[in-house]
Amino acid sequence: MTHREGQMSLVLFFNPVGRLTHSWRREQSGVEGLLGLEMAAFSAKTIEAAKFDAFFVSDKASFDDDPVNPDLNPYEPMVTLGALAAVTEHVGLIATVSTTFTEPYNMARQFAQLDFLSHGRSGWNIVTSYSGAQNFAKAMPEKSERYRQAQDYLTATELIWDAWDDDAVMADRERGVWADASKIHHPDYVGPYFRVHDALTMPRMPQGRPVIVQAGQSEEGVAFAARNAELIFTSQSHLPSAIEFSRRIKSMASDQFGRDAGTIKIAPGIIPIVGETEAEANAIADELADLVTVEVGLRDLSNQLLGVNLSDLDLDSPIPTERLLSLEEAAKSTMLSASRYGNLYRVVTEERPTLRQLIRTRTKSQGHHLVKGTPEQIADRMQEWWDAGACDGFTVIPAYMPEGLQRFCDFVVPELQRRGIFRTEYPGTTLRDTLGLERPRVVRETQPA
Repeated sequence: MTHREGQMSLVLFFNPVGRLTHSWRREQSGVEGLLGLEMAAFSAKTIEAAKFDAFFVSDKASFDDDPVNPDLNPYEPMVTLGALAAVTEHVGLIATVSTTFTEPYNMARQFAQLDFLSHGRSGWNIVTSYSGAQNFAKAMPEKSERYRQAQDYLTATELIWDAWDDDAVMADRERGVWADASKIHHPDYVGPYFRVHDALTMPRMPQGRPVIVQAGQSEEGVAFAARNAELIFTSQSHLPSAIEFSRRIKSMASDQFGRDAGTIKIAPGIIPIVGETEAEANAIADELADLVTVEVGLRDLSNQLLGVNLSDLDLDSPIPTERLLSLEEAAKSTMLSASRYGNLYRVVTEERPTLRQLIRTRTKSQGHHLVKGTPEQIADRMQEWWDAGACDGFTVIPAYMPEGLQRFCDFVVPELQRRGIFRTEYPGTTLRDTLGLERPRVVRETQPA
């Protein structure tokens, strides 16, 4: 069999107590220390030792009613990553920031500072938010408008980040000149949604700009990613669908936006359950499944299926397909899970698991690829996707913490390295170095939003 050349990327999606519902109930979860620095620092140091590309923190702007009472992923990204910059040296630091509920100037300043603190390791996961307007003095725009706003926001921030020439700082002690004012260019930008006039009070950041990350799977999200993203986080659990997603987004980037598709890395989520033997992996999976109550599982699964009523169904029978929304109807939903609905719809309609099996194996995976087995078996699955061109790496989402992450790094990463498809050393000092991306050139001309 012919194998693909090169090496994959690995990103950690930070879930402090694990991805699977109720994994926090394990004695070893460390949930008592939630929101302290300990678990975040442990995770960042662990993946840095394993040579991961980046540490990724999600975010949302509202307290949603969640079956996990509430969702146990509450870290504020920028503050957390600022702290982690001090205890790491190489791993990238990706923060989620919404373009709907923030302003370009403040956000550009925060990312520039994070990039300086980390010596060039910042990344920005751009989201438009699906809820939260009740907490801000503005109405929630329609999805299409949120993405137009996001494009205008990105244009403004890039102009702010590029306002200083790379050689503007002189630090000339003899003449008493720290920076050459003629090399600082105020953007004076007025767009359809945002306006900025001043340059930042700090020079161009070490990377030039943070790495742009995107995770939308709606039509608008895919188009935005094809135009702008350098790293794409996606939910894919079906190999043919993942191949098609990768082909589609890279073709769009090349054909519609003139980008080099080779500079875009697609990293679907994978939830690994690692055992030294198959029997041990199965035992861990069963232990985690036993922690999920039927009541919570039904609520969570109903949410993932966009509100379908499951309460009167036989737990040991498949979900009747006529209960499900069609893919066309789901595409109109404003719920966060709508963009990932197709993954679960395929499982329910094609694989026909029982409702109990879905609760035990799919709850909280949100359409990500849940895989269990020995290190070799998990590496086989990852290499299969890599060789098929379905992805350029993976976003690792541990099912439980901290052992789930430690096992992946201790057992699966060395197997990937043995096969030559994952690095053994970092290639440079910045996140762009790690991802093989060039430092962006300075751009001062605006493009239509």
